[in-house]
Amino acid sequence: MREAREAVRFLVQEVYKDPQSGLSELQARLARRMAQKFRLKMPYELRILFCKRCKAYSPPIFGKTIRIRKGRIIFTCLRCGKKYRLFYKDVNRSSADRPSSP
Repeated sequence: MREAREAVRFLVQEVYKDPQSGLSELQARLARRMAQKFRLKMPYELRILFCKRCKAYSPPIFGKTIRIRKGRIIFTCLRCGKKYRLFYKDVNRSSADRPSSP
């Protein structure tokens, strides 16, 4: 189990070295299959490489569009058009900037 987790981690690191190559797609698919086979929780770095609808390999810059809005990041898959959001806290806004509730 430990070896599988280390192998998945290693493959994810290799994918991020050159995300546009055909080898990185093969490594990402292999890491995903290993994580599923050994019932490991897939690391976030691996989950964002695949579309949630069509399961296609889509690295963040080359396979999907990224839009940044207030409090969220919107990813759009270029193959199937699926949009999904990642929410985050806006650390630049202080509580003084927000309108007070009546």
